[in-house]
Amino acid sequence: MIKKIYGRAFTVLSRKPLKLWGLSLLSVLLVFLANLMFGIIPGVGIAIGLLFDVALVMIFLRGYLGEEIRTLQLFDCFKDWKTIKRVLCGMGYMYLWVFLWSLIPVVGIVFAVIRSYEYRLTPYILMMEPDVPATEAYKVSKKRTEGFKAKMFWADLLWIVIVWVAFLILVLLAQIKYIGFIFGLVAFLLYLAFCLFAVLFAGLIQAAFYVEIQRNADEGPQFDDSMNDPPEKVKAVPAAPAAPAGEFKFCPQCGSKNAKESKFCTNCGYKFEMIPVENAAVEKTPAPEADAAASEGQDPEV
Repeated sequence: MIKKIYGRAFTVLSRKPLKLWGLSLLSVLLVFLANLMFGIIPGVGIAIGLLFDVALVMIFLRGYLGEEIRTLQLFDCFKDWKTIKRVLCGMGYMYLWVFLWSLIPVVGIVFAVIRSYEYRLTPYILMMEPDVPATEAYKVSKKRTEGFKAKMFWADLLWIVIVWVAFLILVLLAQIKYIGFIFGLVAFLLYLAFCLFAVLFAGLIQAAFYVEIQRNADEGPQFDDSMNDPPEKVKAVPAAPAAPAGEFKFCPQCGSKNAKESKFCTNCGYKFEMIPVENAAVEKTPAPEADAAASEGQDPEV
């Protein structure tokens, strides 16, 4: 499943990287400005950050599903007081429970990580399922993510490990004299790509898992993301095995020699099914007269 999720996330990212990157950067900028302006009021900056985070999650989902992405969608959570209250209440409950689990001595951090994956669907549920109470969204998410938590964890971790291992190898190769600068340049480009697109790729992975989980759920919205599947490789059709030596038939139309099991003449395209198979000329050893007739373009004697 992780391979399929990665493939779909890469497909979406390759289609519209600049737009997703621009909106994610704009979201960070707006949160920074909000904290700069309202930071003196306790909790306001955090609340605004939560609203923008949920809006960005939904933008990644829209992008993943191939829907149109617009800048104004960053303000979807601000459209009315009811939406603001629902999002803040639901996300507040979710983070509160994660925090409470983290207070357990020694193993608290482990439980907090597990709960964060259990509650990962909370923003989607808050925005797309208005019938679910805001204070119950995290519980619904916990139910639907059963059997998916480990997959989501490894999907988040694996690609980061691969990128950093590759980066470290390139850094080591950059120490080679004369050609090391080439590896150093590649390492820099890899690091730059990671900084620019890591958030986007992570968001698309989360959206892909949400769609996949909903497909296995008995409730909630369903989505079609088949457009994100990479095109299947066209498999070459194996050629028909050659007829054993000495087993062939002649075309009654042009006299050309064909394999016994051929349905069409390789020279003129004559369809052998037009006559009963037993009437087609089949010989173990071709007669000299037949070869002579074929060379002159005449029908061989059967």
